[in-house]
Amino acid sequence: MTCVERAEPTRIPSPARLVIATPPADLAPFPGLTEDGFSFLKSLKRNNDREWFQARKETYHDELRDPMRMLVADLSRRLPDRGIPLSGDPKRAVFRIYRDTRFSKNKAPYKTHVAAALHRNGVKGSPGALYIHVEPGANRVGGGFWRADRDFLRHWRTRLSEDPDTFLRIVEGVEGAGLKMETAGSPLTRMPRGFEDQRENPAVDYFQWRGGFAALHEGIADEDVASPAFADLVLETAETVRPLLEYGWSIADAAAK
Repeated sequence: MTCVERAEPTRIPSPARLVIATPPADLAPFPGLTEDGFSFLKSLKRNNDREWFQARKETYHDELRDPMRMLVADLSRRLPDRGIPLSGDPKRAVFRIYRDTRFSKNKAPYKTHVAAALHRNGVKGSPGALYIHVEPGANRVGGGFWRADRDFLRHWRTRLSEDPDTFLRIVEGVEGAGLKMETAGSPLTRMPRGFEDQRENPAVDYFQWRGGFAALHEGIADEDVASPAFADLVLETAETVRPLLEYGWSIADAAAK
């Protein structure tokens, strides 16, 4: 199962938690990640300790964090021009490299990848996101509703029970474009409560997805991420997953009423 950054579950935020980003105008266009950036991540995987990281923290800032912020700013300017309401504050949309080890047996303090997420209208934590993951040999971009909460799942399953064809057509479109549909965690082993009568539904397998859904463009070469044209690749992926995001937003809006 492909992993997506755990810090971005799909839930309806309370008004007090809403943070709306204004795309900055002072950051340069994304330059592509350098070989030094990829080398840093490879070395961090072998030397995942605070002493090693602190001695090279400026390299992380210069070669990874700051270019990712440029990418977020670049996309936040260009996506709305395409009618795709995704954006983010570069300082908040790029995930921290520090791992939360409180409940993990793995006590390595740092992630060995960098990632960012852009949300609808720049509202961090709102349902649905475009996700960018940079990791040597495992780069990917995707969009969807990852680790969705129970209310979203209930409304989604109700929608599937009433109209499975719309979702299946969207899935056919994104998979036809080479993306892979994924859910967070393992599916349920039986039909969820209240939907036991949907075993003959054409979308029956999706009723058992308990971690939401996302479409992922995997297998992106390091060389592609090293190019300024990576921003264009992310834009193309956003166009591909747009029907999936719009579908999920309609569910999230219904769930919020």
